[in-house]
Amino acid sequence: MTTQIDVKANHGWPVKVTGVNPKTDEDIPHYGGVVPAGETRTFHCHSTMDLRVHEIQPDEVEQPETDRAA
Repeated sequence: MTTQIDVKANHGWPVKVTGVNPKTDEDIPHYGGVVPAGETRTFHCHSTMDLRVHEIQPDEVEQPETDRAA
């Protein structure tokens, strides 16, 4: 069975989605991604995976080299 999950990144924050093995809790390589703020993306989950959904906070966003404090 496959389940479709629509992730809506509302309120100005991007959302990180990661596929996870439910038995080992390890990330599934090459599955997931970041849903940009204001957009919706569809993901699919099946019996051998879970999804971890995380709203990215401002302090978690990498800044360009020129903007980083020395």
